[in-house]
Amino acid sequence: MNFKTLTLTLLLGFASLQARAEMTMSHEGHDMSQMEGMEMGDTAMTRGVITRIDAANGKVGIKHEAISNLKMPPMTMTFLVADPALLEGFEAGDAVSFHAANPAGKLTVTMLQKQ
Repeated sequence: MNFKTLTLTLLLGFASLQARAEMTMSHEGHDMSQMEGMEMGDTAMTRGVITRIDAANGKVGIKHEAISNLKMPPMTMTFLVADPALLEGFEAGDAVSFHAANPAGKLTVTMLQKQ
């Protein structure tokens, strides 16, 4: 095989791999509606009970189980909420499932659901 043939073969092979990678990464046409509510990656939900709500300051107190994505043991603590609208319809004593994250070093509830 001469140098031109080898070069052309390699270039066509790389182009084929690029096209396959792009097709694999495309989700166009896929029904993603069944993904709602699934726990994936760092969106694992944690169970707890609301101990207090401070809607004016966007905070919620929760007595919670261990929070796996934050490597936090069970305790009672106050979290910021990503959106104060998350607190609508909740009151102290409600059993909940929630997701907490630590953006910029501030423990924040990003999802909140009644159990």
